[in-house]
Amino acid sequence: MIFNFFKKPPSSFLGVDIGTTGIRIVQLGLQEKTIKLENYASIKTKDYLEILGNSGNLNNIRMSDDKIAKDLGGIIEKAGITSKNIIMSIPISSAFSSVITLPDIPREELAKAIQFEARQYVPISLSEVVFDWSVIGKETENNQHTGLKQANKIKALLVAIPKETTGKYMNIAKLLNLNLSALETESFSLARSLAGKKEGIFTIVDIGNKTTSVTVVENGSVVGSHSVLGAGGEEMTRIISHGFNVDYNRAEKLKIDNCLNANKDSQEKICEMILPVASIIISEIKKINEAYFLVNKRKVQKVIFTGGAANFSGLIKHFLKELGLPAEIGNPWNNIAHDKVLDKKLKDNAPFFGIAVGLALRGFEK
Repeated sequence: MIFNFFKKPPSSFLGVDIGTTGIRIVQLGLQEKTIKLENYASIKTKDYLEILGNSGNLNNIRMSDDKIAKDLGGIIEKAGITSKNIIMSIPISSAFSSVITLPDIPREELAKAIQFEARQYVPISLSEVVFDWSVIGKETENNQHTGLKQANKIKALLVAIPKETTGKYMNIAKLLNLNLSALETESFSLARSLAGKKEGIFTIVDIGNKTTSVTVVENGSVVGSHSVLGAGGEEMTRIISHGFNVDYNRAEKLKIDNCLNANKDSQEKICEMILPVASIIISEIKKINEAYFLVNKRKVQKVIFTGGAANFSGLIKHFLKELGLPAEIGNPWNNIAHDKVLDKKLKDNAPFFGIAVGLALRGFEK
């Protein structure tokens, strides 16, 4: 066996976000200790990825490996992507995560304990999943004899993904002759690109096409995530289609035109129509924030919105009013060096690239 001690680590990584309505990719490179945007691109397409019904609390994915590989290969070639090292995301709804509490024991013993405990938390057989975990905190209490605080419990976040799902993504990389460096759920990518290592407790709300995901991040670490099926852009469009008695495509155009750049009256009318979907999302955010407070006795300090509907100013104003918390639209490009000529375009596209940027950033973590 030959060891190449002088082999340099990759200088660039490609984050690949495969969604239900398109593919978004971001290539980041490392130049003199600075992470820089080298390339990015997206393509709109449908009918190759579908989130199916619930099976043991995990939502299966139906996806065409060949078609995705063809579309992804096409966008890589057209955009002139050079990196062969890719990191891909998996929908939150297709992975299982749970925070478990264990005694404060040595790491080698902790690994065995988590393996044992996982059987009680993962809804399907461990032989059918790949799972990983990370320590996200410690609970302390006062020692009755000394009066000093001491760590006695460890909190770990457990994530499990069906092998059938991971196999599909591995096959896509293989078909394109790319090096799949890692797979991770979307919540971790969003936390990395939108919250980073900032101190504080944030809730990241990603309003996608078919689902909305809600992720709680504490001091840069994901401490919980949840997805809400049927509460996304697609359902909003269906409501508009029914309300105006127009087909889906026309309703989609009405939604985008009115929520982004129309006059105030028409914008308010459209936003009022989609409030039932917004109410479901608000209810979930409140429920998750309250659950976090009950367990940890600490309150969420800010809500960060991302996803397509994050551009709908009328909708975001409604969220702000109902949640009563400081909020912002996440910008994954904030800490990425880039040509200033791209400032406006990147800002406009910010809600769509949070996952892809977070994926590419993972490649530079030590």
